[in-house]
Amino acid sequence: LYMFDAPSGEFVQVAKEVALTVVEVGKYEYYMNVASNDRSFTSQVIEPEMNAVFNHDHGSLIWNYFDQNRAYSFSMVTVDAKHYEALHQGMTRAAYETLNQESWNKATVASQDYILDAYEEDVDMLPEPEMWTSDEEDEEYEEEEEVEEEDDEEEEEEEDEESDKEEDEESDEDEIDKIFNRAPGSQGVKTSREVETESESESESESESESEDESEGESGAESGAGADTGSGAAKNSKLAVGYKHGRSFVVRGSRIGVFRHTDGDEIVFDTSINHVDDTRGREFTPSTMMLHEQDSALVLQDAQRPNELFKMDLEYGKVVEEWRVHEDVPTVAVAPTTKYAQMTGDRTLVGLSHNMLYRIDPRLRDNMIVQDQQQAYVTKSHFTTAAATESGAVAVGSAKGEIRLFDRLGVRAKTVLPALGEPILGIDVTSDGRYVVATCKTYLLLVDTKLPDDANGRTGFMKAFPQAQKPAPKRLQLKPEHVVYMGAPISFTPAKFNQAPDAQGSEKTIVTSTGPFVVTWNLRRVLGTGRGDAYHIKQYQDTVVADNFRFGQDRSIVVTLPNDVLSVKRSQLAKPTRESLMIRSSGSLL
Repeated sequence: LYMFDAPSGEFVQVAKEVALTVVEVGKYEYYMNVASNDRSFTSQVIEPEMNAVFNHDHGSLIWNYFDQNRAYSFSMVTVDAKHYEALHQGMTRAAYETLNQESWNKATVASQDYILDAYEEDVDMLPEPEMWTSDEEDEEYEEEEEVEEEDDEEEEEEEDEESDKEEDEESDEDEIDKIFNRAPGSQGVKTSREVETESESESESESESESEDESEGESGAESGAGADTGSGAAKNSKLAVGYKHGRSFVVRGSRIGVFRHTDGDEIVFDTSINHVDDTRGREFTPSTMMLHEQDSALVLQDAQRPNELFKMDLEYGKVVEEWRVHEDVPTVAVAPTTKYAQMTGDRTLVGLSHNMLYRIDPRLRDNMIVQDQQQAYVTKSHFTTAAATESGAVAVGSAKGEIRLFDRLGVRAKTVLPALGEPILGIDVTSDGRYVVATCKTYLLLVDTKLPDDANGRTGFMKAFPQAQKPAPKRLQLKPEHVVYMGAPISFTPAKFNQAPDAQGSEKTIVTSTGPFVVTWNLRRVLGTGRGDAYHIKQYQDTVVADNFRFGQDRSIVVTLPNDVLSVKRSQLAKPTRESLMIRSSGSLL
């Protein structure tokens, strides 16, 4: 058993031999206990915030543990392959039953294999598309990464030397003993917490002009665009990035801020739309915002009125139409009918209820659901989010964790990928439908939908996967040892691919955020190395509430904070280091 030592940046052995046991303490409720003959090291509920990472090649499990004071990361290496398989299957089974509240034995063998693969770090995916040949931009980016890696290694060597001078093995052992002595037992274990740092309170109280000055001081990498787009305690909450006129829109309470992108990949405040009111003058806070009809309109939703949608004309800055979608069908999410429908005059859109997928046509009266383009399920499917390919195929995620792939509206899904158990908070798909990225709270799930050995190169949108050949999913997650520096459980915002409307199939990067950190994955690198933990990151002084690439490229990212809107160049995100990950406040955990 090893524990991550933050000052040295290494895992330190704390016991030569331990036993890990999974204990069922209630129906579908499990604890994991780790102990040696002399002491108990940890006892915790098996849940997503453990951020567990299994590695078959090393026969290891790495995970996080949180108490009231700080975050920890442990690593256990099994004695042989037999013990590793027992560990992998036992923990995966417990996690599945906890999240799904049903027996593991109810899942088919193919589904069990899919879930086991999803929990393993080093599962191979299909080769990357042949069309992905290295271009100048990628080569330049790779060179930057290599330089950064060399600099990081030099810095880490210097830090290790200083650390060796300041601390000896005896002091390390003393510190470990102190930690274990205060480790809680099996009762009352806390595995998650809310982190209230001084940086958060300072960010909330500082003026937006101060935030702008700070942003501009970062070597010109970012440009602050904070402007008062709301009043009282309202905070920024939603982001929509436009393709036309270089505009982005941010919801702040019952107001919408309009921001303009410059030629230098900066962003500046342009104007605000005050008081979002319906056609009867009733003010509301948009819970959903989507650009529509060549960026001439916004489709808005009020969480208090789920059966209705509102069309805001951006030329006039007011709601001009109210759409009563269906009297008995509440809409939980909307999406464009195709990947780049916002660039066209298409007036229809995709709608989701908890158990139905349908096309919404606002030109219809009374019932705006197109009858021959709807698909309902008898049982509650708990749909949560949807995204479309360029051809109009649709990927749908659910609160159960299932992913359904439809080749078109009005028919049953061609493919249903098994639920891992965590709710899918957001979903996106590449233009050609080859890759789907689903966002769960503590990880992203990347799925290659290409059918294996299919001569026509079809995907799971077009034809069902053979029962014994489900795709090998790849979990993109943060390393548990990095979470130690970050000091809090992971909570990802919906991940997005960069948009490439002029070059089908050329999405290259994924962006998301957690807490004050923006995170990107290079899709080509993930597929080429099979590693889901190769990411770049940047920390801000406040929580990131929304983020997305600027439309049509992946050089710059729009970052929305509670009281500011920024643009950061992708090249400014760097490999994670202790300095870049530690929470910037006097209340830091480390």
